Amino acid sequence: MERNKILALVLLLLIVGAPVAYVVYGYSSYSRVINPGEPLGSAEYVVVKTPSGQFLSMSFDQFSDYVSKGGNLTEGAVIYKVRVESYITGSPVIDLNTTIRAIYDSFTIVLGDPAVRECSTNPDLYPGSCTLRTAAVVEVTSFVSNVFSTVYYLKGISLGYDNATAREYSYNQTMLRHRKAYLDFWTKFKIGSGRIGNSKNLVVILIGPAEGGTRNAIYVPRKGLVVIEATSDEALRAEVVLIEHLINFQWPSGKSPTQSA
Repeated sequence: MERNKILALVLLLLIVGAPVAYVVYGYSSYSRVINPGEPLGSAEYVVVKTPSGQFLSMSFDQFSDYVSKGGNLTEGAVIYKVRVESYITGSPVIDLNTTIRAIYDSFTIVLGDPAVRECSTNPDLYPGSCTLRTAAVVEVTSFVSNVFSTVYYLKGISLGYDNATAREYSYNQTMLRHRKAYLDFWTKFKIGSGRIGNSKNLVVILIGPAEGGTRNAIYVPRKGLVVIEATSDEALRAEVVLIEHLINFQWPSGKSPTQSA
């Protein structure tokens, strides 16, 4: 009888303890995932936001050469230095291209800390700029959605749809497969455990001042996961535009939805 009680207790601990341990492990692994150590390769870029709201990007060497030869920037221009790192191939641009343009079942945009929710009701409580964070969110969501929809547009064409029907099909499929999340306990658990940010689900994380961003950096710690980190919300927006430039993305309309923001 005593033995049966012990076995029942062990079984109960296994039933309850194993899932709890799995959740704790996944959550604790999040930090290791987004802090993968020394990259295989890296490159420095400069993004310039002009007074008219346009973004220009170039390598740091190109920028230094321009300045050393007497080049001047328009008064009021803002300069962002960004480090782009590679943890997969050794080439930051290849990592971004192959990750963002890969075929996924769905994609998730992690808008940032749950405090970002305050922007819709109590913007003064948000530890950053709600206007600039919103611009970064709109930019990255629209950008990734456009890349994602291309796959389904081509699929629609292969199914025999005409151009208009294929575009409608790709839009509907993209909206069905689009997720948004905040960087809370469960999102960190899902990323740390590999449930999202993998070969089936693309995850793009925004890490700015509200999330403790300490540098301006873009990197892919593993396939299916892109991290955009910045010290300010405006720098986040500039980094999204840099990614667009690095993978040679072209907006169908010729300009992004936040180009004048």
